[in-house]
Amino acid sequence: MKVLRRWRWLAWLAGCTALTAGVSGLAAGPAQARVTGIIFQSRVVASWGDNAYGQLGDGTTVSRFRYGDIGVANDVVQVAAGYDHGLAVRSDGSVWAWGDNSLGQLGDGTTTARITPVLVAGLTGITQVAAGVRYSLALRSDGTVWAWGDNVSGQLGRGTFSDHEATPARVTVLNGVTKISAGGGFGLALRSDGIVFAWGANGGGQLGTSTPDRSSKPVKVAGLSQVTGIAAGWDSSVATEASGISAVTSVWTWGANDYGQLGDGTLANHATPERVAGIPASIAGVSVGGKFAVVLGADGSVWGWGDNRAGELAAANEGDKVTRPVNGIRSGSGITRLSAGGGHVLALRSDGTVLAWGYNGSGQLGRGTVATVGGPAPVTGLASVTQVSAGFLSSLAVHTVPFLVGS
Repeated sequence: MKVLRRWRWLAWLAGCTALTAGVSGLAAGPAQARVTGIIFQSRVVASWGDNAYGQLGDGTTVSRFRYGDIGVANDVVQVAAGYDHGLAVRSDGSVWAWGDNSLGQLGDGTTTARITPVLVAGLTGITQVAAGVRYSLALRSDGTVWAWGDNVSGQLGRGTFSDHEATPARVTVLNGVTKISAGGGFGLALRSDGIVFAWGANGGGQLGTSTPDRSSKPVKVAGLSQVTGIAAGWDSSVATEASGISAVTSVWTWGANDYGQLGDGTLANHATPERVAGIPASIAGVSVGGKFAVVLGADGSVWGWGDNRAGELAAANEGDKVTRPVNGIRSGSGITRLSAGGGHVLALRSDGTVLAWGYNGSGQLGRGTVATVGGPAPVTGLASVTQVSAGFLSSLAVHTVPFLVGS
């Protein structure tokens, strides 16, 4: 990590091979009959923000303050933006990666940065990816989890501690996993029976095991048994749990709390999950950023707590450290999904547009400027979006665009 970039960890997370393979490989898509004069809808990766390591995947290292597409006909179903790298899953189950590769987080067997997407080695049948701080996770359709990249804290879950691993290998013990999330130096996995497992760094208690010890193998998070969603941040974790009563969901947090990112009214760390009070009973989703968390109510309201120095909580005049949930966006917003990054948030709306708010020093809000802009506002020109992912200082989205085959 470069010295000049170290300060920015306070603003980050999430709940992220040759150049000639590049965009053309990601753009290939599945085989299609070449029928002339037919318009197809293609799922394309859009990117914007910081690009110092090629994490926008556009073939340059020039930051961009408005969105641009990475190739065409990508057939991408999910993206994940990490600290300085990006991941994408195609409908054929392959995984593609780009950006910083100093610790093998691109999974191509090298430590060479890539400014266009390259194929991650040896993975098939992948349904979800998660990009953390210089490491990556992937979930296969058979319920197993795979990891690669930085492993100094055991965040690859292989039962070892090492400098890094440049190709994917299976996370030990885990089976039947349905969701994954990559944090600062630790990972979370939700099993089909509602149990959460965690592994990696544990300096703030983010593994939820009641001990301060890091773990190179997945361990069960204490006290949770009916979990429906998980999110890992820089050094804290969030989970949603069903109560057994229709449409009622509880939110639980654990880990570091120096900016109030646990939402319990204090600045004290917690090594086991505690329930957050004062939020809607029906929750549609949660996401954790660097030192803050945001929650989406089923009614479209957005609540948040923690670091608010750049307006991460979409709530004015709440102070820099917010230790209790605040209602940043009222009900009826049309928001269906949230993604929290380093110091910014992306919100996908039901009409396919994206709102963004928070820190904008690298143009990660997609408004054509790096100026501070108060409150949520649309990402300029972006439409027909199906998924968003906020990284440390950059942003990714999947959107559909028409293209004409033949004439």
